[in-house]
Amino acid sequence: MISRRRFVKSAAAISGGVFLRPDWLLGATRQLRIAAIVTEYRPWSHADVLVGKFIQGLKLDITPQWTPIPVRAMYVDQFPETDLSRSLSRQYGFPIVKTIAEAILDEQGRIAVDAVVLVGEHGKYPENERGQQLYPRRRFFEETVAAFNKAGTVVPVFNDKHLAPRWEDGRWMYETARAMKIPFMAGSSLPLAWRRPWLEIPIGTPMDEALSVGYGGLEAYGFHALETLQCMVERRSGGETGVVAVQCLEKGAVWEAMRAGRFSRELLAAALKRNSPSIEGDFEKLCTDPTAYLIEYADGFKATCLMLNGLARQFLFAARLRGDTSPVSTQFWLQEPTFGHFDYLANAIMTMVRTGASPYPVERTVLTTGILSTAMDSRFEGHRRIETPDMRIAYQPVDHDLGAYRHPQATNARDGGWVELFNGKDLDGWRENRFAHRPQWEILGGVLRASGGQGYLATLEEFADFELFAEVRISDVAGGHGNSGIYIRCQPHLDRAKEFPPGYEVQCDHNDSRNFTGSIYNLGVTGASAPKPRARDGEWFTLRILARANHLQSWVNGEPAADCTDPQERCRRGYILLQQHHKTGVSEFRQVRIRRLTTDAVGS
Repeated sequence: MISRRRFVKSAAAISGGVFLRPDWLLGATRQLRIAAIVTEYRPWSHADVLVGKFIQGLKLDITPQWTPIPVRAMYVDQFPETDLSRSLSRQYGFPIVKTIAEAILDEQGRIAVDAVVLVGEHGKYPENERGQQLYPRRRFFEETVAAFNKAGTVVPVFNDKHLAPRWEDGRWMYETARAMKIPFMAGSSLPLAWRRPWLEIPIGTPMDEALSVGYGGLEAYGFHALETLQCMVERRSGGETGVVAVQCLEKGAVWEAMRAGRFSRELLAAALKRNSPSIEGDFEKLCTDPTAYLIEYADGFKATCLMLNGLARQFLFAARLRGDTSPVSTQFWLQEPTFGHFDYLANAIMTMVRTGASPYPVERTVLTTGILSTAMDSRFEGHRRIETPDMRIAYQPVDHDLGAYRHPQATNARDGGWVELFNGKDLDGWRENRFAHRPQWEILGGVLRASGGQGYLATLEEFADFELFAEVRISDVAGGHGNSGIYIRCQPHLDRAKEFPPGYEVQCDHNDSRNFTGSIYNLGVTGASAPKPRARDGEWFTLRILARANHLQSWVNGEPAADCTDPQERCRRGYILLQQHHKTGVSEFRQVRIRRLTTDAVGS
């Protein structure tokens, strides 16, 4: 244990500029390496599925890649009969050392690695009266800090899962890392896993309520369900404000809370439809032993984490975004038995090693650590509501492309790169916005049909450079002419009362002489206006759109339409929108598919 006196002295030394900047910030060109500190290393342990990526390489749903950042040394706390660490040590040439300090420091007491990866999960460790497994995560961190103190410098640290079983230990680790200016990263692989369907809530979106669903052990898997929830709700308007109270409920009290309106049955139904297979019916009868973690945030927002053992078998999420007509929901898909989701976590850790900074806020996991510890306290103490004044930890979320659902190479590997935005059955993957005369969107015989007023559907997924193909039909029931459009690279629409957000509109109107079908509507640059197409109202036509950097092209029924560049590059990334233009108009879409583009040229 590091004494308070020594800790304060260390922090003072840092603020006084005594701590040195390590090699990874000095432009050194040598091979990057990590120290792996694990409880045990057996098949399918966290050490195996996470540290193994540093030893044996990554895949990321595409061609396997040799690890760019190998293990220099490993400390193993326990050796079960199925231990893998010793055979891997012989095969790959890294030593298994007797102390954590030996894994981090060289013989002269200097930092010999570029990061430390702490995996305090699995192994034979005691359980406290609250049902928490007492893994030695704080001890691992303390001994890492002691090595840093000895060397007089620090390197990035990753802590697998929650910081510690007890909140006071997790908070100490966080405060120590901040005081010593240690680049600190922690958490679950869930926020980086595939999402089915694709869902990333735009940062700053007004959100009314959210919930997540998980399964398994209330602490071990409850943490993953909380990270599933927190990585989404932190993106609400205003950013994260911290947590002021937590309560755990069990069995019938959970369903009583739902009936009392403490969490939404509609949201739960939306989440459970994302389970594989979909779950419908009387949830109360289907799950007789539920557990709920009710969370109150400092800004008044409320969210719920539900552990529904015997009912759900995936991690699920649903939220009501202010102004939307229906909830958004998704499944956080685990790539078992290959554990592919850990590839993305390992890749994120490698990003931290290369840059010297966590790619997303560690405060997310600080909060989930506190929420989980408090929920376990509430359960132990008769399910009472516990106020958490020391968990008012505010932070801002960040966007990144490290998750499977956004990683450019991985997402392009799906179906040869093509993604069906409209599945022919329902509005999965779309958000609806209604204004003016509130249009109706319906699916009839595999055709998406809109009528009755002005509004749009927007994808949940963002795109930068892409090729899009759609089959469209426009008409007007009052004898006028059809009018629709496909908007591309639209910016997040945070105010749902507004009309179309900023972006480019590829026009669908065969009779607008200034902007015929295929035109980049009112862009006002050479090549943005298309010639009159060989298409008529009431007939299906094809629309192909190519967007690369500031170069925009379109084809109508295979014939060139627009070909222009936007010198201002106003929109480089955003959502796809399908427009319904006016009250008597009808817009129909039979196919909408898209593929992301790489830097390679795409033939026209």
